[in-house]
Amino acid sequence: MRGFLAVAAMSFRVWWRDRSSAFWGVVFPLMLMGLLGSAFGRPESLTFTVGFVGPAASEGGDVPGSLASVVRQALGAVPVLKVVDEPREQALATLRKGDRTLVVEVAPETAGGTAGAGRPLRVDLYFDEAHEQAGQAAIAVVQEALRRIEQAMTGAPRLFSVSTYSVTGRQFRMFDFLLPGVMAMSIMQTGLLGVSWSIADYRERRVLKRVLATPFHPMGFLGGLLTRFTLVTLLQSVLIFTVGVYGFGARVVGSVWVLFLLAGLGSVAFLSVGLAISTLAPTAESANIIGSLLNFPMMFLSGTFWPKEIMPAFMQPLVGVLPLTPLIDSMRAVSTEGASLAPYAGGLLYLAAWGGAALAIAAWRFRWE
Repeated sequence: MRGFLAVAAMSFRVWWRDRSSAFWGVVFPLMLMGLLGSAFGRPESLTFTVGFVGPAASEGGDVPGSLASVVRQALGAVPVLKVVDEPREQALATLRKGDRTLVVEVAPETAGGTAGAGRPLRVDLYFDEAHEQAGQAAIAVVQEALRRIEQAMTGAPRLFSVSTYSVTGRQFRMFDFLLPGVMAMSIMQTGLLGVSWSIADYRERRVLKRVLATPFHPMGFLGGLLTRFTLVTLLQSVLIFTVGVYGFGARVVGSVWVLFLLAGLGSVAFLSVGLAISTLAPTAESANIIGSLLNFPMMFLSGTFWPKEIMPAFMQPLVGVLPLTPLIDSMRAVSTEGASLAPYAGGLLYLAAWGGAALAIAAWRFRWE
């Protein structure tokens, strides 16, 4: 037992003195979370910039009391619309550049587009097909404003009264989404890149062979290394969790203990995969390459930074078989919804099966020299 603890302590000191391990294990995941959360997680108000083409812009002056003036004032009073008066060609040019969501053109009342004798005033709406969803949303807002003007001027009675209600229980922030994904990613990287490289490096430098020449039991040496990696993985999770919650303001709804229970399961599974990689790679460099080949697809496809549902349909089967996917799904459900583990039991068993299969490969392939 003393030898086992001595190996674990020695290995932990090596990790602590290695600045690159601390950077890639803790600082790098936190940097990613901070950058992505700051870039995409800011609550911004919805605003459509609308170019207005009417007598005020095209004919050198507004006509007080005209229908075009009434439309201009009504659109200017809508909170989500930022209305810019400009000539027709300039408005369409800025729309094509993407600087306008919509262009509203009101035909001059004296140019035949207006209704004087019972004819409706012509209003043309232009939107960019490249931004169709935003354009359609702005069109709906403008059409509602025009309907209200018409109703107010004609005095037609309203037939319907529509009310809307929000049922959102709490505000969901980008950092809430990122925190469990970044924790799972850090666990995976330590297993795939850390343990595989270290053990392959010990074998390449014949450290494992020299252990066999000592009275110390080899399995005690190997157990001490794996214990260090497990503790380091959990320590990294604690640091990321602490900075995520108290530094970035991420909120955890579910049980913190269950969250770290899942972190422990993921740690054992991915450390086993890393151990299996170390038995397949002849050198530390090749072990690092194999680990990276497995690491990057899972980091970007398993839902670490964005919902996996946005992936193309032809990639969904691949997303479903990645072992990181069930770990992120369960950790995110616990963290953001306070969900129980029952709906995710199948995925967690699948993750455990990956760990068991990898451990079997490692036991079969492991060599001390």
